[in-house]
Amino acid sequence: MAGFPMRIAHISDLHLRHHLQGTSAVPTRLSRQMVELYPRALDRIVSAAPDLIVVSGDLVDHPFEEMDRADHLAAGEQDLRWHAQILTGLGMPVVVLPGNHDHLPLYHQVFDQETDLDVKGTRILSFADVEGDDNVPRRTNGERARFEACLVDDDPRPQIHLQHYLVYPRRDEGYPHTYEDGEQMRQAMTESGRVRLCLSGHYHLGHEPECVDGIWFAVAPAFCEAPHAWRVYDLEPAGGGLTWHQEQLS
Repeated sequence: MAGFPMRIAHISDLHLRHHLQGTSAVPTRLSRQMVELYPRALDRIVSAAPDLIVVSGDLVDHPFEEMDRADHLAAGEQDLRWHAQILTGLGMPVVVLPGNHDHLPLYHQVFDQETDLDVKGTRILSFADVEGDDNVPRRTNGERARFEACLVDDDPRPQIHLQHYLVYPRRDEGYPHTYEDGEQMRQAMTESGRVRLCLSGHYHLGHEPECVDGIWFAVAPAFCEAPHAWRVYDLEPAGGGLTWHQEQLS
């Protein structure tokens, strides 16, 4: 079974602080400007008429220190709900992923969304993973079970995999961005013959789409940093072809 051609808009790593106090500890992450800039980007994204919008994590810049402090939880939930509200009613499917700067229980509380959906005959699978020891990304427990099952089940549709962390390429300079067993994950995806596209965020420089063994891997640049960019991909699931362009606010 072959999916139909589809357009995907991909934006990532907003690190927003609106109700959360202060700003990111990294000066180039313009957390407090996201309330103004993100809606402008969404207007342009919607005008491109994508079949799917992907927001691949680090929605907010939840403080790492005392993540569960009452005022941090209250403000963090408000900021996540701001995201949810602005994404409501866009007229197209939206997949929102958590990142390492999002409070995972709050994310699940605010975003009750399907993790396995159909868009134009292609199976869209999203994974909410975590950092393990030494901040190394890992896919474990239920998410690992879903990942392994989708590669061998009876569903013949082509697949797109969405997550915050990188499966490919390996980018661990200065901070671990790629899954501990990213190479093994990529090999399993390749052997399945089902996966056409794999989208990630997390690595703020981004990585242009690259086809490896028949799978396109792409990492969106961080929207919170100038020039405030996002990607638009046009995928042909049947033949595996991909064209893309990058847009930006400045």
